[in-house]
Amino acid sequence: MGLPSDAPVLVEIPSKALAPGDLLQVRLHAPSPIGRVESSFIEQPVRFYPMGDGRRWEALAGVDLEVKPGLYSLTGTVWMSDGRSKRLKKSLRVLPKKFPIQRIRVRQKYVTLNQRDSERAAREHRQLTEIWESATAQRLWAKPFVRPVSSKLTSGFGRRRIVNGEPRSPHSGVDLKATTGTPIRAANSGRVVMAKDLFFAGKTIILDHGLGLYTVYAHCSKMHAKPGDPVGQGEIIGEVGATGRVTGPHLHWACRINGARVNPLDLTTLMSAPDGGR
Repeated sequence: MGLPSDAPVLVEIPSKALAPGDLLQVRLHAPSPIGRVESSFIEQPVRFYPMGDGRRWEALAGVDLEVKPGLYSLTGTVWMSDGRSKRLKKSLRVLPKKFPIQRIRVRQKYVTLNQRDSERAAREHRQLTEIWESATAQRLWAKPFVRPVSSKLTSGFGRRRIVNGEPRSPHSGVDLKATTGTPIRAANSGRVVMAKDLFFAGKTIILDHGLGLYTVYAHCSKMHAKPGDPVGQGEIIGEVGATGRVTGPHLHWACRINGARVNPLDLTTLMSAPDGGR
């Protein structure tokens, strides 16, 4: 039995209790077809897309790695196809989470930068920020996501790192163990927005999956994709290496959703529902 026309839009979040670094899936159930949605969560936009007959819309949202524990609200407005509008509000609690500490040693030039390297790192940081702050209007991915390399983790998401005895930013991705030359496959369909040798991350490929969702593949030995290339899920985009600030060959795989740093492994589990494909 359908919802009455004056019923509110229901917000469903089929997730466990939230913690920093979590990816969450949000579903809207409306009594009649939705025309558009504007929403935000923890000061980041939440970009919804329609499913089926337009009465159900979905979105991905993230709790950034360094969000403080507390009560937050997903808020917004839903415009129905007949022009009426309905308000959205869903309160969500972010619980504290302790991450392990990792101590590593690298060449000192990656810790104490000279002026040229410092300027390069700052320039690259600005370029990356521009990517994270942009969003393609269309959804380019098809569920579910897959790991780009089939291997064990060597370093988990969120580890607090001490490099050569100095505290550094937390680990914003996962490290997948692999030998140099191992093929790296696109975790899902999308478009290449960066294929560049970066100071810290080495040879790095970034895929835009649409609606503010990006995956990152760093420390490659070779890159087989260039900016603007469309890629399909499973397509080889590069090879594992040890370029940039690393202690050995592996793939650093990361994910950003509308700027929030979240665990990329959530893409392979949270988004595996059989009715979630395009």
